[in-house]
Amino acid sequence: MNLLQVRILVHDFQKSAAFYKDVLELKADWYEESMEYALFNTGAARIELLSRKAMGEAIGEELRQGESYETNFILNMEVDDVDAEYNRLRDKGVLFVKEPFDHPAWQARLAHFRDIDGTLIEFYQAVK
Repeated sequence: MNLLQVRILVHDFQKSAAFYKDVLELKADWYEESMEYALFNTGAARIELLSRKAMGEAIGEELRQGESYETNFILNMEVDDVDAEYNRLRDKGVLFVKEPFDHPAWQARLAHFRDIDGTLIEFYQAVK
């Protein structure tokens, strides 16, 4: 069994897709607005966006979004320079949960923010 990709169920597909395409600057390998679907290939793993409405239709359930953020997983993105990415996204209006910091036990420099739907995203840079 192999992990194919991570699918994030989003409330507003257009806003979420714009966030991943325009703010994070990920390349969409497949983008179908009529399906409310996007697939981003990040190199090591793929990220899918699919509207809650489309997924609910596929499985025959209404998938509502909770009122508050629930952190069920973290989308971990390895970057060359956490501080440069922090500055780039901050200039685009992204609000960070935690600004860049060193985590010596993990031998890493990290920063955390949320996407449009509240998915927690971690920028990770190995520090030797």
